[in-house]
Amino acid sequence: MCRNSPTPERRTALLVLAIILSALAVGCWRADTAPQKHRPELIFDDSVASDFQALAVETWEQFLTVFEARTDCFGDVTLRATRTLDSRAAYDPQTAMVTVHVPGTRAMLQSALIHEWAHHVEFQCPDHEALRPRFLAALGLPPDTLWRPADLLTTTPTDAWDQIPSEHYAEATISLVLGQNQIPTKIRVSQAEVAAVGAWAAGD
Repeated sequence: MCRNSPTPERRTALLVLAIILSALAVGCWRADTAPQKHRPELIFDDSVASDFQALAVETWEQFLTVFEARTDCFGDVTLRATRTLDSRAAYDPQTAMVTVHVPGTRAMLQSALIHEWAHHVEFQCPDHEALRPRFLAALGLPPDTLWRPADLLTTTPTDAWDQIPSEHYAEATISLVLGQNQIPTKIRVSQAEVAAVGAWAAGD
């Protein structure tokens, strides 16, 4: 049986189609093999009850949304709950663990979580250094102001907590993530402080 040979126009069209399909295949392969950006994870200690876990996950997603541009700069964090903590929460930079006093209201727990996660970013992200002069300026302080005492617990009187720039930053982060600080503290956060953290969190 005799078959008609493709016309030059048809051969050209088939060649173009083959090139397009090859390009699409290469693009898909590159997308599949490209390294995926690690998104920091929230890890739960056995002490965290299911209802607190649900609130923590919801709040963590809000936190990561705000800090999306910086998520490659800090790692996973572990959450632990306790009834014996003297303060509302604490962060251990050696273990990347946040310990929160329970029980507490939704507002109290969310504020505690975000405050300590802000410290987590502060300790783990080298780029955080770039935020500090801008934030100190928002506080009306010179750029060489001490950001935080080397040993916060043993060198800082309780009544001086509100004078530490690092603590202002953590409280400003609560306002940034939640829209406002729902739990009154001695620290009164200004819009300039919130704006400074927000700009840095967005990658500026």
